[in-house]
Amino acid sequence: MSFGGPPVTTHSVEEADELLRSDEQDSAIEAEVLSAPPKLVYSKLLLSFTRKLLVATVDKWDNHVLAIDKVVPSNWKNEPAGRILELSILHLAMSEITVLGTRHPIVINEAVDLAKRFCDGAAPRIINGCLRTFVKDLAGTSTAQTSNSKLEVPL
Repeated sequence: MSFGGPPVTTHSVEEADELLRSDEQDSAIEAEVLSAPPKLVYSKLLLSFTRKLLVATVDKWDNHVLAIDKVVPSNWKNEPAGRILELSILHLAMSEITVLGTRHPIVINEAVDLAKRFCDGAAPRIINGCLRTFVKDLAGTSTAQTSNSKLEVPL
């Protein structure tokens, strides 16, 4: 399994040097963030949001497994261990939409960005499609529940 995508090829020494410089710069930024005191990196707001998101993900896990099973491609179902990162992104995004109430375009964009950065192949497109289908189903369910509750109100 590859977390960084396919091997990188270059056509010239200059292109390889530029790629190496870019990787070194990214590594330096990461090292700087990791060496910072935790109070500078982790604010109470961020920690609170993270805790809420993780609790929401655990609480809604079974419901989201059923939803994910409806929308993911069959080849992902056949190799769930190979798609653990992609499925985790879907669970987090679904929890953020349903429980935390974050607007779905923001969540979908962030999930696709995570998939572009950490997953390989067609994962970003599939995650985008899965989340859009999930949101449509969610909107249809809430509309149906609203109309059903209106019908049950005695006149």
